[in-house]
Amino acid sequence: MKIGVFVPIGNNGWLISTHAPQYMPTFELNKAIVQKAEHYHFDFALSMIKLRGFGGKTEFWDHNLESFTLMAGLAAVTSKIQIYATAATLTLPPAIVARMASTIDSISGGRFGVNLVTGWQKPEYDQMGMWPGDDYFASRYDYLTEYVQVLRDLWGTGRSDFKGDYFTMNDCRVSPRPSQPMKVICAGQSDAGMAFSAQHADYNFCFGKGVNTPTAFAPTAARMMQAAEKPAATWGPMCCSW
Repeated sequence: MKIGVFVPIGNNGWLISTHAPQYMPTFELNKAIVQKAEHYHFDFALSMIKLRGFGGKTEFWDHNLESFTLMAGLAAVTSKIQIYATAATLTLPPAIVARMASTIDSISGGRFGVNLVTGWQKPEYDQMGMWPGDDYFASRYDYLTEYVQVLRDLWGTGRSDFKGDYFTMNDCRVSPRPSQPMKVICAGQSDAGMAFSAQHADYNFCFGKGVNTPTAFAPTAARMMQAAEKPAATWGPMCCSW
């Protein structure tokens, strides 16, 4: 099992309450958290991406840092802990993500990985004119499958001529390449999301309800194993605290 910290990239972390401490996300706050996690031998630190919050009295997640640039900074001030940034794949072409990830791999000395999200909250993308339409919900893992194939091409060989329904690469190149195979995370909990994770990702976040109820993860983990064609020995759990 790998244990990590879900860093507070958005204001007030994960508590929607006027009685909890109210704070803004800053680099210094996240640096202190990740350095402390490294000191206590946590395995990884991961940041989400949030492009629009939910408002209300606490302005929940109305104020957010950007994931890749934050984690690049944290990679430079740590030495052992694995670092993961999240790519909102509707906003960033895969070739750009491949190059950014390779750059942070260089900064971190091979400690970087990528969490891929398809996007589910329409207002995040509609505000920028980037929402592809509500039909996207049915096809988003087809989109992500092509996306990760381009990433794997560029990370693995430094070039891609991939041709698909969503992406067309014409002798696209990325160099330098990562120093080791890039780890990919997916948090999809639908059947399609788990099937994607089983085929294309190294880790899937399995969610459970309750506090201090580790057995609540069992049904989700069982679904993941059913979706996986890989032998069970190649899978391991990741526990993320926040």
